[in-house]
Amino acid sequence: MRFSIAHPRCPLVKRLRIVILRSLIYIFLLALIAAGCRTGGQTSKATITPTSTSTVIPSPTLSPTPKIIEGTVSIWHSWDETQRSVLFRTISVFQSVYPQVQFDVLYIPALDLAARFEEAMSQGAGPTLLIAPAQWGPRFFEQGYILDLSSRDITDILETLNLAALETGVYRGKRISLPITMNGVVLYRNKSILPAAAETFEQMRAFATTATQAGIVGADLERSFFFSGGHLIGLGGMFLTAEGMPAFQQDDYRYGLVWLDLLKAFEQVGMTEFESDNDFRLFQQGRVGLIVEGSWNRYLIAGEVGPLNLAIDRWPAYKDGKLSGFVESEGVFLTRHALEEENDQSWLFLQSLYTSETLSGLGNVGLIPAVRANQLTENGGTISIGDPFITQSIMALEDGVAYPSLPEMEIVQKQMNVILRAVLFMGMNQRAALQQAYERILAEVNARRLQSTPSP
Repeated sequence: MRFSIAHPRCPLVKRLRIVILRSLIYIFLLALIAAGCRTGGQTSKATITPTSTSTVIPSPTLSPTPKIIEGTVSIWHSWDETQRSVLFRTISVFQSVYPQVQFDVLYIPALDLAARFEEAMSQGAGPTLLIAPAQWGPRFFEQGYILDLSSRDITDILETLNLAALETGVYRGKRISLPITMNGVVLYRNKSILPAAAETFEQMRAFATTATQAGIVGADLERSFFFSGGHLIGLGGMFLTAEGMPAFQQDDYRYGLVWLDLLKAFEQVGMTEFESDNDFRLFQQGRVGLIVEGSWNRYLIAGEVGPLNLAIDRWPAYKDGKLSGFVESEGVFLTRHALEEENDQSWLFLQSLYTSETLSGLGNVGLIPAVRANQLTENGGTISIGDPFITQSIMALEDGVAYPSLPEMEIVQKQMNVILRAVLFMGMNQRAALQQAYERILAEVNARRLQSTPSP
């Protein structure tokens, strides 16, 4: 055993050394005597196993001290009292894991949200998280108010979300928001008039023409751009490139011509409308079997025709593609204030909004969560929603296409409505109309970009 004795020049130390030395000699002599005393004259070879007398003290296992996440998450939104109850439940669950994180949640009416946000951010205030229409994203991004999320690991979240809704959060190749809820253009059917959903356009035409009799019209289909433009993308075409330049002229207007042919074929299915509410009114009166309308009107329609008579159908196939409707989303934005956070708490909370519990909750308070159809429990997923019109909307929007979150879409919509009127009501040549639309859109896009380019 190793001793550590105070100081070598101490008298007590010297005496202790003498005593210890004598004791060791005495122990050694006793061992020799014992070795010589063996019974029966047997001699044995002593096997000496050295024994260490040093005591080894194990080193303690050091566990890293868990980092305490603290700070404040500031959220601005326009959800009503019922809807924001889901947000508060998500906050409560989050704080059970991160009790040091505080929340500052502000409701602002939808009509005021954009202006209030821009004013606050321009003055160095504003939230760290914003829940708002994805179509606002490009403007906020160009102003430097929101962050690019492209470099963050969100693979698990992306795999659960509706593809069209996801695309609404992409601007110039950068992901600037994640969709949390969605709405879009869908196909409503009165089951008392049309008992079965059509799987193809030919079936839809057959069902609708058969049902048209005695004051009942099988279908009344809207053909203005917002309600019909999605069909072109569903058939394989596109209106704009990711850079915001016109793209429907590709392949000598191949997809544009198929799209216009489809819209003219609507006349064979039943009645048609152009920027009119006549279809909506007739459907509410129970006089039309099929209309194209926004998913946001589902409860208003159900209240008129009766919830048991209403269905929201998936889009039917047409040639090599299918009919489709535009999808818009409400996105979650991470603002530039989040860069000031030491613990990244706003990003942590943003991810918690995409749990099955939160997404199910949104569906059960009348919002359409921006998820894929395979995430629903009836399709083998984990999101449980009791409202049939929400689940039907999720299924229908699975076939939807993104309304591009590009400022140039304003130009596209205006010019496309001009040529649609010319083709559908004045008989203008379809190729000539598309060429005219291309030239006008290109000229306006270039003029706008020239105006926004700062002078040297």
